[in-house]
Amino acid sequence: MTRTRSTARPAVALPPALARELAQHHGDACHRRFTTELERVRTVLAAPGTTVVFGGHFSAGKSSLLNLLIGRPLLPVDDFPETGVACVIRKGSADRVTVVRAGRRTEMPCTTDAIAEAVSLVAADGDYRREVLESCRVVIELADCPVPDRVRWVDSPGINDTDAMTTRAAEAAAHADLLVWVVNSRQPISTSEEEFLRAHRERHGPDSVLLLVNVFLTDDTPEQWQRFLATRADHHRARLQHALDGALPTGLVFVSARAAAADPGHFGGPEARALLDGISHADPAVATARRARAAALLRPLVDEAAFRIREQRSLLEQERAGNDLLRADLATAGELFRSQMERAVDDCARQWEIRARACGEQIANQLTTGPVQRDGSYGRLLTGHLQEASAELAAELARTLDRSATTTGHAALTETETRQLAELLRPPAVTVEVPGRLAGRLPELRTNSLGRTVSGRIGSMMPSLSVKALRTIDQVVNAAADSVERAKEAAESAVPDRERTRANIMAAAAVAARHAKERRSRILQLLGGACRPLTPPPSDSDSGPLTVLGALHRHLTDCLDSCGGNP
Repeated sequence: MTRTRSTARPAVALPPALARELAQHHGDACHRRFTTELERVRTVLAAPGTTVVFGGHFSAGKSSLLNLLIGRPLLPVDDFPETGVACVIRKGSADRVTVVRAGRRTEMPCTTDAIAEAVSLVAADGDYRREVLESCRVVIELADCPVPDRVRWVDSPGINDTDAMTTRAAEAAAHADLLVWVVNSRQPISTSEEEFLRAHRERHGPDSVLLLVNVFLTDDTPEQWQRFLATRADHHRARLQHALDGALPTGLVFVSARAAAADPGHFGGPEARALLDGISHADPAVATARRARAAALLRPLVDEAAFRIREQRSLLEQERAGNDLLRADLATAGELFRSQMERAVDDCARQWEIRARACGEQIANQLTTGPVQRDGSYGRLLTGHLQEASAELAAELARTLDRSATTTGHAALTETETRQLAELLRPPAVTVEVPGRLAGRLPELRTNSLGRTVSGRIGSMMPSLSVKALRTIDQVVNAAADSVERAKEAAESAVPDRERTRANIMAAAAVAARHAKERRSRILQLLGGACRPLTPPPSDSDSGPLTVLGALHRHLTDCLDSCGGNP
């Protein structure tokens, strides 16, 4: 492997503006969900040290290999499952062992027996030890240790012993920068191991796994070792390549831990130490594995964001369709109400014409009985009748509109608006012109010779009458003649003057009859403003939630791309 340092890391934290918008449009729970997951990704990428986890089937020889690599038989080994707790080995200022159990830390001597007491899964009587099952981890710090600074090696429980141990092994492997899988040469790699490694490589990348084949020799001799390399190594290599779908890791080393413990310079010991020395430093494989782990964490987030986008887009489309339907319903109801309102106003105008003429007829009929009035009472009477009729029509129109408003979802007229409608329909006061003579102006007295004729005859018949008496007779007779003449002329002109007044009354009623039509636009304007739809039109659908999800998806996709993953 090329040992060049790579420190570049993608920025995975949510931008502050995006975080605020995510919380605003999708709530704090969604915001916390993505923020927390991205913090996990950031922790993986920015881990201060390198974690190398040793995993494998139980009794594959993981602890033996670690004893070989650290140069001392510190970890307990046995033919049966021995390690029940993850053992973290790192460099320290002094040899020290700390057991972490239920949040408590307990120090113990740095000896094999003490460590066995802390990690051995099976007791002398063959039962599983409860205190080991309850432990979280054992931290082993060594002053004289080949583990580099800021690096830790982890001996994990073996898989396929119990479900609990397999779960612990998976948890330890999940936090590995690199997983060194130890294979027992006495048996082929199992199906469960294949599945475990396949799932791990999918999450952490193909370069995250290295293989160490722990060779169990019949006799720990150089001849047996060479015979194994010559006759069995290729078989194991092919088997492992097949198990890993043809993708055999470059870091495949064969080592006999038991034989190399007695002779560290042979039996694959130097190759194993070289492999661990390479991966324990800032090897590109570590950065690649971390990016693969980050990508494995990011990929579900990208998928979740894409799912939320599809869900939000569907909701937005449904909302828009609902709004369009509501707008159409409101438009239909509004059009129906407007047509009913216009029809009601036009019906009111036609009824007003009929009633205005009827009011005129009622007043005009008064000319046929009684004396002719010259005090303007015809105009006042007609005005009163017209305004009373308009008030009745305004009330009828208001009731009609209220019924239409109820059936079409519009507001009914308030009392104030009803009064305004009545005021618009109220006609102005009218005047009726009465001809002069019919108003009481009589003709001037005229002088004629009838008196003199009568007084002359009376004088001839009664010569004893004085001139003064005859003159008086003359004046009386002339006055009586004038009165008769005036009465005759007045009687002759009474009929045409009454017809003229009647015509004036009907003309005034006809002028008033046009009032409703002339005010039609103002009436419709009042009613249209007063009878608003009770249901307000829907506002445009908010695309903000979809927009912020799109921005989130792009950010997560960019993070995934920077980690080498596929969107």
